[in-house]
Amino acid sequence: MKNIFTFALIAFAFSSTAMAQSNKASQEVSIRVAEIAVISVQGTINMTIASATAGQAPDAATASATYAITTNGREQKISAKLDSDMPEGLTLFATMAAPSKASSNGKVRLSERSSDLVKKISRTNESGLALNYEAVATVDARPDNVTRTVTYTITED
Repeated sequence: MKNIFTFALIAFAFSSTAMAQSNKASQEVSIRVAEIAVISVQGTINMTIASATAGQAPDAATASATYAITTNGREQKISAKLDSDMPEGLTLFATMAAPSKASSNGKVRLSERSSDLVKKISRTNESGLALNYEAVATVDARPDNVTRTVTYTITED
């Protein structure tokens, strides 16, 4: 009986010590912040070139959209390119407003080759920034429906 009582007393002592040790725990947490560079465009773009003044080139067509950008990088730029070049006699231009402390390259002709529209972008998250398009035709542009995809990319400046 004495052994049972001693065993019970030792078991109780160890169990209360174990409970006292388990009411607190710690863990190391590691957080890595990756470089972020995301862009989105909003709006539907449809333009029609349908008029001209006699003796002059056809009137240009314009359309507006907006874009949003988030980047935690420094010295970033936004470039754009078309999925394929425009047909003869038709040119597409884009102008992007620059986020705070960045600079716009103004009206830029778009093609299959990447063209820079905005530069010197650093650590920003902005939305509702202006994105304007202008389609310009010469008399060499054949009547047609032309669709192109514009891809915008953020990279290091």
